[in-house]
Amino acid sequence: MDEFNKSNSFNNDFDFTFNYNIISNFVNIAIATSKIKSLKLEQKNKNLFNLRPNMNLFIYGGIGGGKSTLLNEIVKNTDCKEPLTDLTFPALIGSIDKLTRQLIVGYCWEVRNSLLLLDEFDFKKRNKDDIRALLQLIEGGKYSRKIASFTMPSKEEEDDLFYKFESGKFQIKTRFSLIVATMNFPYYSKSEDLKALISRSVAIPFYPDLKQLDKMTEGEDCFKFKCLNVDKEIIIKFKDYKKIKEFVKERILKVNNYLRVVNDCCRVFAVLKEHNFKLYEDIIGFGNVEFKTANQYQSREGIF
Repeated sequence: MDEFNKSNSFNNDFDFTFNYNIISNFVNIAIATSKIKSLKLEQKNKNLFNLRPNMNLFIYGGIGGGKSTLLNEIVKNTDCKEPLTDLTFPALIGSIDKLTRQLIVGYCWEVRNSLLLLDEFDFKKRNKDDIRALLQLIEGGKYSRKIASFTMPSKEEEDDLFYKFESGKFQIKTRFSLIVATMNFPYYSKSEDLKALISRSVAIPFYPDLKQLDKMTEGEDCFKFKCLNVDKEIIIKFKDYKKIKEFVKERILKVNNYLRVVNDCCRVFAVLKEHNFKLYEDIIGFGNVEFKTANQYQSREGIF
């Protein structure tokens, strides 16, 4: 794809409307990244930097806008688990049954090398421990915590991943792509944990209009599934890494999002095996959206 004109950059007047192609592209890429075992970036000094391979999506839209339908279509087209409708620490990490004293394995292990789907995620009602555990898992894939409960030691392994419980302590290394669907508009939240979750995700608006909703009632899919084959282990050469950095650097408005945006562009390149500057522009645009007060967003076509 030809490189965009360098003067073409996003500003804060962001378009929050539904875009079928954008949804399709990013959902397919997120699905593909869940299959990548390792992603490394070659730096100028020839050292290799280990980058989290998984792309996470934070999809937000109005009530009855088709978000649950989207997640169900993802399940239909992949081998992933059904969406979680309530995120709790025991469901995500694991717990000990009070009657049988048996270990109940957490969802974070069950979805390894696949997708963790969260449906109607209401971050306003979440316990901080729930979100912080999720943040640790999607950032590095590792989690360790001791709880006041005991059972027989348990250990499961798959390649470099593991799920252990011994002497009242969870030790987990897992890997998955997270796709969150929520009816809560995220950008006027004061929660630092939510801001951290969004910063680790590509946040995509999902506000279909009447015509698009009508097509859904007639059986049209919310996204076009495409199976993207990826290598298990990927190294992005410095010349390609440099090209991505330069492209982002000339367009990014929020300096503190620079590294996150560059990394998500690298994940796109890892899947497609070529530069797609239109998708890079989309990621930059999503990364440039500002957190504001609710009143500052009220004028946007009555969406909120």
